[in-house]
Formats: sequence, structure tokens, C-alpha cells
Amino acid sequence: MATFDCEVLGYVRYNPELSYSELIECEDDVKEKLTDSLREQGAEHVDFFALDDGLRIQFVLNEYDEGQLHTLCDAVLPCLPEKTVTRLYAIQKNLETSTLFQFENGAWKEAGIEISSAFCL
Repeated sequence: MATFDCEVLGYVRYNPELSYSELIECEDDVKEKLTDSLREQGAEHVDFFALDDGLRIQFVLNEYDEGQLHTLCDAVLPCLPEKTVTRLYAIQKNLETSTLFQFENGAWKEAGIEISSAFCL
């Protein structure tokens, strides 16, 4: 049985100027491209949920590995349409560390977020 040490939650916020039909077309394209790209990077249980003018994403990885997460970010960047803001939040399942990645204007950046129990004192 596989053990998945990393849970990733995400959200793609579409350009508010898109018409409804453009949004649906864009969303179908994004889901197809992201699914392929994420699976190539080792993601499993990839799931999408449309919500208003955005798309929720959820998937798991075998390990919480910063190098793998960076490679994944590089791989998914070309899948994201212009004028969208996308965020992925990777959480190590033992709840010791997490990282927020934001994709915008053809680039991504990250912020490490310490969530260990030492910060709850």
C-alpha cells in the first residue's frame, strides 16, 4: 500500500473578464493539461472541483520533497493560462512544515510556512 506523505491543495482564479463559455473552455483545457503534468511529476489522486470563477485542485505525492515540489511547479507553470492567479499549498502529513506556491505573470514564488507544534506554545 502506498504512503502519501504530502497533500497538496490548490486554487486557480480565472480572469474575471472571461465570458461563461470562455471560462468553461479554459477550465476544460486547464484540467486536462494539469492532470497530465501533475501525473508526470508523480501526483496521484488528482481531483478538481469548479467553484465560481475558479478551480479547486487536490492531489497527493509520495514524499514532501522541496526539490520535487520545485520541479512540479516548473512543470505546471506552462499549463496555466495568462491572467490567472494560481496557488498550491503543500502540507507534510505529519504537520511539521508546509509551503505555499503562487503562480502569476508567467512565474512562481514560494513561502515556507512553519506549522510544527513548537509554534503552538
